[in-house]
Formats: sequence, structure tokens, C-alpha cells
Amino acid sequence: MLTEKQVQCSCGHTLTMNKKKTWCDKCCRPVFYYAKDQKKDKLNHYYIIAVMALVFGFLSYLFIEMIAVPLLTISL
Repeated sequence: MLTEKQVQCSCGHTLTMNKKKTWCDKCCRPVFYYAKDQKKDKLNHYYIIAVMALVFGFLSYLFIEMIAVPLLTISL
């Protein structure tokens, strides 16, 4: 457990925290005890979005190569 600290959310609500991360009661956003943890969370968010975009792109590529192109060549 950490010592209690007053932390202000981006919406303006002030919270008393004794954990590394908690959720704001007003806007339901994560609030962090340390500022560097907030930066890590933001980078993790971008990483997850990038991985999901790559997976979606790869699945689209597989669909085009294995299903769409053979169907188009059969009909010609």
C-alpha cells in the first residue's frame, strides 16, 4: 500500500488514492498514482490498437488471397 495522495482527474474531480491505479467516480477514466504509469498506459493503448490493425490487415489479406482471387478466376 502506498501513502494516501490527492490526485486530480482530467475531468477536475479530486481523488484520494493509496493504490497505483483507480477509476474516477465522475468520468470513469483511469487515474494513476504516478505520472509515468499514465504514460505507460497510453503507450499500451496505442500498441493494442496497432496489433489489432495488423491482425485485421493480415486476415483481410488471407481472405483476398485464399477466397476472393480463386472465386474470381473460376468465373472468368
